[in-house]
Amino acid sequence: MKIYLPLLGLGLLLGCQSNSTTQTPERTSPATATLAKSEARRQADVLVKDTLNAVQEEVVRKPSPKAEDDFEKFFKRFEKIIKEQDRAAFNQLIDPELGLYLIDTPGAMPQFTRVTDITTFKRADQQQRPFFTIGETFKDCHLKEVKTLPKVTCEGDVEPYSEHGCFIADATAFRKNDAYKYASLPPDEEKTVGQTQLLVQKTVLHTASGFKFHFGQVKGQWKVLFIDLMIPCSA
Repeated sequence: MKIYLPLLGLGLLLGCQSNSTTQTPERTSPATATLAKSEARRQADVLVKDTLNAVQEEVVRKPSPKAEDDFEKFFKRFEKIIKEQDRAAFNQLIDPELGLYLIDTPGAMPQFTRVTDITTFKRADQQQRPFFTIGETFKDCHLKEVKTLPKVTCEGDVEPYSEHGCFIADATAFRKNDAYKYASLPPDEEKTVGQTQLLVQKTVLHTASGFKFHFGQVKGQWKVLFIDLMIPCSA
């Protein structure tokens, strides 16, 4: 019996070591863990963005009752205020939280300027004229509803559009416009501009001036959200 005891003990020891080896969990490398966290964060960001877009698009699809009639009255007031250069009245058309973005071209790239008081804005020309000087060319806007706004042709001697007049259309094209991505905006403001752009419901094009006005409903009230003062074919 003494001869076999050491062999028995050795067998038991090897058996324990074998079991211990099979039960050891696999270790995840730091690089793999970092990649997993990065992917989880990316998926979370995508989910937040998709949710926000869905909510904003739902707002666009469901305007308040009698929105069409209300907009015609709103726009007549908007045009009258510009003609009379009424600063206080114009500021009431700007949502104080979202503000108004004015788009101009001091150089090759578009410039987005956010204001809540229209008197602080200066146009991107040598004279740096105040906002209400747009009334020199923006006038006599009799709205004509169309499905698609006239195209820029740069062929006319006076107006660079395929049709002449003052047109209103759904703002689908503007909601998809990504010009703000090339305006050298800080990341947070670029994100804000993109989100505000999704709230735009109607675009008005005045071909005589080349100006575009973009409007949306905020808390059931029409507001001017963007004004595009870039003049096509002027370069």
